[in-house]
Amino acid sequence: MILPTPLSWLKKTLGILKSNLSPNQIALAFALGVFAGLPPMGLHIIIPCTLALLVRCSFRSFLISMGLFKLLSLALAPAGFALGKWLLDSSRGMDAFWRWLVHQPVLAPMGYARYLLLGSLAISLALAIPVFFFIRWLVTRYRTSFAAWVSGWRISAWLRGRRGAKLARRFLAGGEAKYETKPPPRGPFRYVRREMLIGLPILYAICYLLAAVVVPLFAGTLTTSTASWVVGSEIAVEDTSFSLFTGGLTLSGFSVQDPQALDENLVEIPSIELDVGMMHLLSKRVVFNRVVIADASLHVKREEDGTLNLDNTASGWDATGYLEWATEHASKVDWLGLLRGFVDYLGKLPPLEPWGNDPYAPYRGGRSFVGFEPPFVIEEIEIGRVLVTLEDEISEDTGGALPPLTLLEIEISNLAFPPQLRKAPVRVELRGQLGDDPDAECRLAATFESQGNGILSRLEFEMTRIDLPRIASLYAKTLPVRILSGYASVRASLLLQEGAEAIGNASFVLEELALAPDSARPLFGLPPATSAQVIEGINRYAQEVPVVFGTAIAGESSAPQIEWEAPLLQIAQEGLLMLGERRLNETIESLGFRIDALGGVSQSLLDPDFVELQSAAEETAYGLIEAAGSDLLDRLDLDPAPPQTESSSTVEDFTDLLLDLLDR
Repeated sequence: MILPTPLSWLKKTLGILKSNLSPNQIALAFALGVFAGLPPMGLHIIIPCTLALLVRCSFRSFLISMGLFKLLSLALAPAGFALGKWLLDSSRGMDAFWRWLVHQPVLAPMGYARYLLLGSLAISLALAIPVFFFIRWLVTRYRTSFAAWVSGWRISAWLRGRRGAKLARRFLAGGEAKYETKPPPRGPFRYVRREMLIGLPILYAICYLLAAVVVPLFAGTLTTSTASWVVGSEIAVEDTSFSLFTGGLTLSGFSVQDPQALDENLVEIPSIELDVGMMHLLSKRVVFNRVVIADASLHVKREEDGTLNLDNTASGWDATGYLEWATEHASKVDWLGLLRGFVDYLGKLPPLEPWGNDPYAPYRGGRSFVGFEPPFVIEEIEIGRVLVTLEDEISEDTGGALPPLTLLEIEISNLAFPPQLRKAPVRVELRGQLGDDPDAECRLAATFESQGNGILSRLEFEMTRIDLPRIASLYAKTLPVRILSGYASVRASLLLQEGAEAIGNASFVLEELALAPDSARPLFGLPPATSAQVIEGINRYAQEVPVVFGTAIAGESSAPQIEWEAPLLQIAQEGLLMLGERRLNETIESLGFRIDALGGVSQSLLDPDFVELQSAAEETAYGLIEAAGSDLLDRLDLDPAPPQTESSSTVEDFTDLLLDLLDR
């Protein structure tokens, strides 16, 4: 760009002074230029520019003033920053006014809560008044005194009427004076340009149309570059489209690349439809009325060192501690432990470094005022089908590859940040299928509501006939037993509140269950021999009837615990009674004492739909226990015996019977 020369500046200035505009109109244009030039660049300059176009003033004077004060802006930045910080200080008692101002439509995106901007505008207001009067005086003096003085020069008289003089005056001094013309129109159009009342709406409509054409061209690039910078991995979008009238933005072919395997993608989404509320943007609010994802796939891999392939994209959070932990404990944890550690470290978000160099960087900062409505809202998210695949590179015999999880329906509503400003609780509903078994379903319904001291969460979960050995990689290192066979059905409800105790219960049905002990990890901290006998009792019980029990969920909300030790011990006790073997008597008694110490088993915790199944199972179990004890009568000798004294025979028979009863 070629900078204007001093001669061109002089020519433009003289042209303004000789124009048919009044001194007030020229002075007003210079005053408006102060508001556009002195503060840092931003959306706020739309207001002075619009006024300069709408009001009858010299737009050329406005541009000259804007350029002159832009040269002074960096020098006055320290004073503007200090003044803005003083004005926005809470001790001024103006927080209610500032909160109202920074959330008004059109004004909200301007960023008036920034120290430098507000302070610079205050300085501009203080300078605009003297600038107005000074420029008006200067124009008046030029037209009344200086112009007459110059016209009295001999060279002026000699040039007057010469051939080429008018052309030279136009080229060097802006032409003839034009300020002696007819007066401006009366009424409101004396101050407002009539043509701009129509021209400005047309201008902004054209800008909107251009945005509708240009947005699809750079929306994909902007989205992918920003997301790639935050995530730290290559993100691609094949195509974008934007609807002018509905504000709908569609991203096609969205994918996140695996940095360690460039031919693989972590996430693949064929199409994302974003229905943006355009009017909310005027209040600096991003509102997605509806987000639709018809299909998606997520591939998570556990690397040989125990880390997840998701770690490679985690430049936006501090993953150092997690990577060290996962590498050290890779052979000691399963998927559940690994994902738990990943979630724990995921919340440690460091501030991202800004792009480029900004001369106003030392003067960044401002106040944040709580809005009347949440600034980010997603009213509804609909996800049709999500395929989640888990792959494990650690070569261990944990039951084979994990079956894929297919989320068939996902609906999320009323998602807003910050949560304190949500108008309704967040609602999440999903339905999925594990593997290729149509009976292996899972459902989740959850609501999250803001309370005075945190988030109140209500969760309802249901899982039907999950083949436990097929998902052994999830729990192989967590559970102290090996599950040889079995199908699990679970129903649970849970109430969580930050800083409070978790309250909930769960009901379990375990069918065709068969367990094997792990000598290195006894069950419930019992001695190895007792732990093996407990597992034997559970297996004996499960051979005859399904294992049905209810249990409480308690503990801290951050780490709720399922209290299933007592019900499982009771089932083991009943299974050992079914065996009816003398050597298990002491184990049965010790389990009874431990169940009593744990508070027994509450029958009210069981899901109502499971009560009938539990009753049938208990009836069958009690019948088997009685059958196991009935062979005691068969062991009694009822045939005639050799003659003995009555007293000794009776005592010996009674003693043997009592010992048998105690042993059994």
